[in-house]
Amino acid sequence: MSDDWSLNHLGMMVIDKNALLNQLQSIGAGVSVGPQPLLPYEKGLGELMYFQTLKGDPITHQYQTGGPHNFRDGNSQIGDCQLEVYPMKPGPGMFISEYLKTKGPGINHIAFNTPDIDRDTKRFLENGCDLVFNATVNGKTTENYLDTREHGDVMISLRPPADEWEIAWRENNNSHPLVKDWNFLGVGVVVEDCKLASQYFSNLGFSIEKEVYQSHDLGIKFCHVRVGSVMFEFIEPTRDSGVYREYLNNRGEGIADMSFTVKDLESETQSLVKKGADLLISTNEYSLVDVRKEGNMMFRLSNL
Repeated sequence: MSDDWSLNHLGMMVIDKNALLNQLQSIGAGVSVGPQPLLPYEKGLGELMYFQTLKGDPITHQYQTGGPHNFRDGNSQIGDCQLEVYPMKPGPGMFISEYLKTKGPGINHIAFNTPDIDRDTKRFLENGCDLVFNATVNGKTTENYLDTREHGDVMISLRPPADEWEIAWRENNNSHPLVKDWNFLGVGVVVEDCKLASQYFSNLGFSIEKEVYQSHDLGIKFCHVRVGSVMFEFIEPTRDSGVYREYLNNRGEGIADMSFTVKDLESETQSLVKKGADLLISTNEYSLVDVRKEGNMMFRLSNL
């Protein structure tokens, strides 16, 4: 279903936006690049529908568009990947606030640009996913969230193609001299059963690898699903200890790491460690770096 999608951003819910942005910038991993443009900016009638809780209770309200926007989010440019950092108050009011109250800070959605948002939204709905957030301007969808949390606790967000302004904004971010030369591969999603998670996403229409791999050293089984340009690696802990078992026990299913390829694994790893990041695992093939203090996530680096 997602062959023509492009990655827009990974979305993280936090309590303290500045603390997370400062943490990433202080270790040299991410560069703060300001709030993300919300499209389109045309004048007219806007409408928002969103669930107040994770299980439903939708509300709708309308407003006039075209005026100045009051952005609350921040963004960190991590290699060629945009991490949206959105501050919320835990508790009732909106479903992502309830997520924050239940699980604490973390990545809870991945947003994609699609050339046909109505077509792809319809496919999700036909496969049993709920539309938990939908924003329109003059009847055209500008952003939505689909509830794909059944295995992996990750939501998919869809947006129409980026316009010239957003494209220019992204190109400017990518060219920042302090942005790392990292290539984003995908996310490590900790689950109770990797085969069930893979099959669930296959049923939604995504391309899967049927093979299940095993790492005795890490105490995990894992398999892969391609969602747009992003590889979902579903990770199933197979022993009672280890960093992924710890994540599952403490937070339940969800995105535990962001994966990047780098030109010099040893140099990039040591650069992060020297600036205060903790090295959890180091092999000739990859490094797992701990940046969980503010956002409950890790970086997985591997050589190109």
